[in-house]
Amino acid sequence: MRLIHKILSKAALVGAILTTATSCDSFLNEIPKGQKIPTTWEDYNAFMRNNNISYFEIDQLLFLTGDYFRSPSALNNSELTRANYLYLEDVNRTLINNGDYQGYYSAYEMMFYWNLIIEDGMNTTEATEQQRRMLVAQARVLRAMTYFYVVNYHADQYWETTKDLLSVPLATSASVESASPQGTLREVYDLMLSDLDKAIPDLPKYGETILHPTKAAGYGILARVLLSMGRYDEALKAAENALGENSALFDWVKFYNDEKARIEDTSTWNSATGVDPESENPENYIYHQASMSFWQGISGGCLTMPVERAEKFEPGDIRLIGKWRYYVTGAGVEYYRGIYANVPNYGGMRSAEMYYIKAECLARAGQIQEALETVNTVRRTRFLPEYYHDLTAADKTEAINKIIDDKANEFVQTQVIFCDYRRLNKEGLYPRTLTKTVEGVTHTLTPDSHLWIMPYSIQVLNNPGNNPIQQTVDM
Repeated sequence: MRLIHKILSKAALVGAILTTATSCDSFLNEIPKGQKIPTTWEDYNAFMRNNNISYFEIDQLLFLTGDYFRSPSALNNSELTRANYLYLEDVNRTLINNGDYQGYYSAYEMMFYWNLIIEDGMNTTEATEQQRRMLVAQARVLRAMTYFYVVNYHADQYWETTKDLLSVPLATSASVESASPQGTLREVYDLMLSDLDKAIPDLPKYGETILHPTKAAGYGILARVLLSMGRYDEALKAAENALGENSALFDWVKFYNDEKARIEDTSTWNSATGVDPESENPENYIYHQASMSFWQGISGGCLTMPVERAEKFEPGDIRLIGKWRYYVTGAGVEYYRGIYANVPNYGGMRSAEMYYIKAECLARAGQIQEALETVNTVRRTRFLPEYYHDLTAADKTEAINKIIDDKANEFVQTQVIFCDYRRLNKEGLYPRTLTKTVEGVTHTLTPDSHLWIMPYSIQVLNNPGNNPIQQTVDM
């Protein structure tokens, strides 16, 4: 018997027990000591309450977009980081990628649990029919969310010209013996859409915990997927449905005023806040952090940020000044260092994303003033009043560019804006060319660069599971 992935070994033990118990007449009734066969609704629901399995690794994406600072000397510690950070087109990242695999394995470990619930959730005991349907629906949302993460890391951008390219393994069963063929982009996106369409009717208004998907999360993930496919009219409808469920916005102005003494105390870094705008945020549709390895080398919730990136924020933007502060090392290295110890909702979803999706789709439909007012609704809660001004635009192109730029500041250091840039580049109407200067040398990332796709690591290629995996990018 071959496991789908080595990292799934701990999960596969439970899955193997369950699969054998339900489908094999020769199953021995003696349960291994310390193990339990999931049977009740709560047994399965516990998988969703375990945030330890819900990790999203995105640091290489942030090096690429310029959201995450690395000093010139630190770039010598990882060839892969150096290649992505400096936009080194001629470096074969497959040959040097022997460490960027945790996100991939984590995604498929999560997939195991969601598949397990989808397959067996309707057979759970000690539950009502409604609870069973809700459990399976929530697992479908989590599976779609997880696939969106991994397919937008290791595969090309979905578009009409690329949809038949190979992308990521399609693991849709909890059985350790089932096939997991490498699906095309079309197949993976079709699965996500199918999961979400089936899930939304059975999702609850409120989640049991911040890790349980709500109906707003179902519509929200659907809007995210449709936006990525360029299906803007449908994405608009899904975003509006999500906002109909939850349109709350966190008041960052109040947060700043309440935390002003801490924020302005130049002797402290990454200090605790009085309230947690991350896990306790009314905007949250669903909360998922990055893994703890993501925080190695820092002491708190904010990753370091390059000065060039910080300069893209407008004066008085609390999304910068409430979380980062300019810093110079003894050696004269400049960057922005975190003053905010909370762990951001990097892998989940907030209502703010729906405002930006709605705004972009409205602008594309020619409803420019309504689009800008949608974004300004968010911005009014993000700026110190003495600095605030409404966004205005003379035409569609200016409006969309301003919407995307402000969205980039709202979702700095997340995969959200990386996905937007890839989509805009593939579409070709509003492409993004990124530049950064390191030690006096300017480096440029063009819209058509192959660097926008992260290669599978050597570990993944050498341990493909039940089906071989083809690399999705040449370099």
